[in-house]
Amino acid sequence: MNNIYINIKDVAEAKGLKSTRSLRLELNKSESKYISREVTVNGGTSYEILFSSLEPELQDKLRKNEKKSNKSIQFNYRRYFERTIQ
Repeated sequence: MNNIYINIKDVAEAKGLKSTRSLRLELNKSESKYISREVTVNGGTSYEILFSSLEPELQDKLRKNEKKSNKSIQFNYRRYFERTIQ
């Protein structure tokens, strides 16, 4: 996960923030502790943060959330697949 960028919304959610505003303000500082990039989206621009520049605790939390979401997707897909075969 060296060069993986994470959407700013996912980072804010993992930090327990209600919005991305404080993260955006941090990213715009010249001495920001995060490495980020701007991404063009439908309504304008958004930000992504380099995974390796996040705090270790936050990285662990994001990894656990990813594992949980992958398990639920696989489980739901399997259940749907079994119903369609029968």
